[in-house]
Amino acid sequence: MVTVFAGGPPAVDPLPWWDRRCGVVEPGDDVVGIRRAEDLAAAGVLSATVRHLDHWDNQYRGPTYGYREPDAGLVEAIVADLELLLDEVDLDRWLVPLGILHPDHRAAATASCAVAARHPDVEWLVYEDLPYATLYRRDRQLALDGLPSRGFGLQAVPVDLTGEASSVREAAVRCYRSQLRGLGPEVGTALATPERIHRLTRR
Repeated sequence: MVTVFAGGPPAVDPLPWWDRRCGVVEPGDDVVGIRRAEDLAAAGVLSATVRHLDHWDNQYRGPTYGYREPDAGLVEAIVADLELLLDEVDLDRWLVPLGILHPDHRAAATASCAVAARHPDVEWLVYEDLPYATLYRRDRQLALDGLPSRGFGLQAVPVDLTGEASSVREAAVRCYRSQLRGLGPEVGTALATPERIHRLTRR
């Protein structure tokens, strides 16, 4: 389980609007450390291993928090990290985001497509970001429409997350306490929505 945007300042003060909305952390808290710990808890539920990349979350990428890197090179930096990770873990199947609405999701999706284009020997699967795919249909369509220009199409892959799998999925989501209040009823929307997975096909 790879979290691309697992970096940020060691202490967050002042809190950006999202952290204030979530109402869990306090000014000066190590919010990045808290979110990394949530990743580890969710991975434990899923029997997964975790890799944290050090790219800063969008809400911290600014001078207020000491961020100095230009966003212009962000996707290329993610591509470089994913290339190294691909060589290190040597897996023949990857699941990556479609990249709906959120700038970090879009950057991760763009970088994933760039890596996929260089590695045709790997099976690349794409998940539709929830709850965005359900709540923001126009942005979902924009993400889908952008794939042909990157040289890809999509082929639906059946997914069955009923019974025990559904319970495990919900338990993993509930590990992200620092995010749940901010998402509010959208958490229920995501959990009630069937996962939509696609296989990247080359055009």
